[in-house]
Amino acid sequence: MSYSKNLSVIILAAGKSKRMKSEISKALHNICYQPILYYILSSVNKINPKNVFVVVGHRSELIDKYVKSNFPGIKTVYQKKQLGTAHAVLAVKKYRKDLGEDILVLPGDCPLIASGSLKKLVNRKIKTSSAAVVLMTTASNPKGYGRIIKDRKGNVLKIVEEADATYAEKQMNEVNSSMYCFDKKILFENIENIDSKNSQKEYYLTDIVEKMVKNGNKVACLKISNSKEALGINDRIQLSKVEKVMQMTINEKMMQDGVTIKDPGSCYIGGSVKIERDSVIEPFCFIKGKSIIGSNCVIGPFSQITNTKVGSGSKINSSVIIDAVIGRNNNIGPHSYIRPDTVTGENVKIGAFCEVKKSKINNRSKVPHLSYVGDTEIGSSVNIGASSVTVNYDGYRKNKTIIEDNVFIGSDTMLVAPVRVGKGAVVAAGSVITDDVPSNCLAIERGSQKNIKDGAIRYRKKKEMKE
Repeated sequence: MSYSKNLSVIILAAGKSKRMKSEISKALHNICYQPILYYILSSVNKINPKNVFVVVGHRSELIDKYVKSNFPGIKTVYQKKQLGTAHAVLAVKKYRKDLGEDILVLPGDCPLIASGSLKKLVNRKIKTSSAAVVLMTTASNPKGYGRIIKDRKGNVLKIVEEADATYAEKQMNEVNSSMYCFDKKILFENIENIDSKNSQKEYYLTDIVEKMVKNGNKVACLKISNSKEALGINDRIQLSKVEKVMQMTINEKMMQDGVTIKDPGSCYIGGSVKIERDSVIEPFCFIKGKSIIGSNCVIGPFSQITNTKVGSGSKINSSVIIDAVIGRNNNIGPHSYIRPDTVTGENVKIGAFCEVKKSKINNRSKVPHLSYVGDTEIGSSVNIGASSVTVNYDGYRKNKTIIEDNVFIGSDTMLVAPVRVGKGAVVAAGSVITDDVPSNCLAIERGSQKNIKDGAIRYRKKKEMKE
């Protein structure tokens, strides 16, 4: 059934996050490296509505900035005073002419809701010709939720909030998810008639259900198939619990698609990460942002990868990689730090305890261990000896080092930029290179070595006398 041209979505994200005890809007708190709002908007976009409005209030400038940067087609609407959920929906009334005939209203703190459930909710509203459909679930411990009160035919009579429920109503376990699909005309005919005679002195969107029923309108309900999708977030404890659910949801989807995750409970993978088949994710890995991991990779324990593309067949061992492009069949780590704007070719090795920053390393080159490479272009089949450094900063600006193909750099070498080492050159261990090295030259820069006879004996005696 096609309904996208007649469907609008309103997301309520104006709350003050009182129980979160935070200066940040609740909708911008992260789970699995993305704001709560990211997951809601991603699910909404999958059903392709006519338009989407996010109602903002507390720290509205932060949500507005996030939405504009990440979901530019979505409009934010400011709610000057936070007087309840019905009052928040009323803030969108000025866009009534732009709204579809069906309006999906969602809270800004339910990141687990799936697009499939939203489709079912809208379809139920259309098929039953109801004024509204409430998405509900059953809860073994319904404390804190609004209770669904139904007639014998299963139609909704009203929704009672926890604080206003009688003892008998509190025993009911059919609860409101705070997700609805409304008929636009009937919604706005009733919403301004809601009062605030309740324990919170707020205008509840739930009260509109009873108004509709009293006016002779039908209100239906839809039980969500996976009750976890209805989980909301009110405090940091619930934030942690929902993140655990999201963590397993993401990881299980990865495993279903052909990725091996050795210990799903210890690995955190962001919702926008892509991992291809036959890759293995070892325990305690953290993969974030828009990272893409190719096929047949091994991401070793305690690796942190952010906004990075890793080519097929590469092995990353206990390393941190940020905003980089790693080629095919690379071997990185353990304990290396690959910083932004680093690009590697195929069959590159970056060994233990190395740092690489804003550099390009071409095919078959090696930086085996304990080296720093910054602002550098390394050609093909280059070997950088242990403890070597490209000295890129002169105290005023960053300077570039160029190392051409088939160069051998001996251990403990300092290449003081700007400097170029030509093709096939060899730089002797322990050298400090300040001038260009022509192709196929041997460069050596050392002070003369002196061996003083019995000098070690005299040295030790001198030290012993001082003690």
